[in-house]
Amino acid sequence: MYTSFWYFGLGERSTRGKVLMTGLALQLLSLMCRGMAIEYLPLTNKFESFYAFSFAAFLVLLWTNRVESLLYRLTLFGVGYGFLTAAAFWPKGLSYPPPLMLTIWYVLHVPLSFMCYALWTSSLAAGIAYFRSPDRRQEMVELIDNGFMYGLLGFSVSMLFGGLWGYVAWGDYFLWDAKVVWSVVLWLFYSACIHVDHWPRLKGYKPHLAVAGFLIMFFTYVGTSFFISSSHRF
Repeated sequence: MYTSFWYFGLGERSTRGKVLMTGLALQLLSLMCRGMAIEYLPLTNKFESFYAFSFAAFLVLLWTNRVESLLYRLTLFGVGYGFLTAAAFWPKGLSYPPPLMLTIWYVLHVPLSFMCYALWTSSLAAGIAYFRSPDRRQEMVELIDNGFMYGLLGFSVSMLFGGLWGYVAWGDYFLWDAKVVWSVVLWLFYSACIHVDHWPRLKGYKPHLAVAGFLIMFFTYVGTSFFISSSHRF
């Protein structure tokens, strides 16, 4: 279904919206089935992690379906589709959660983090479209700002939940762990981004910041989970 969006995404708003909603409904159904099978949140392995992030990216794309910039849509969709494709290469068997995941704070922390990552991916897509669409630059700046602001707001709450999860699972609110440290770096970066309007000379660099922020986010999400020793490895 999602593959067809590469064609229908070029079309009218109502058509591409229906394709996205159908794909999201099927993807949500599959996540629910996995969750019912393990009787817990289906975010316990690499496949489910990438699969859930792609769901979040497509959900944000549906939310911004009104945007007529083709490059914006295809960039945001392309990132989500890339993670969905990558998920297919991981073992798809069910994984039951270890004891450290068996807390409400994990259930609240992880999905919210993915939604924030997806919002910042929207800023990336808008930043790329900004350079290629001179006639839509104001709209792209608004999308960048929305991604910065809502992503930071949600991520702040997510970090609070993460601290509570850390206390329950490891006995401390903050650990000198790669994922935790880079999450703080990510939070500080986007905290600075939402204050760029107070420095007129930096306003024109929002698209650049959106791209840089995505790279930091990607390393925080994927890099620390695969290439650095971390208690958050999945």
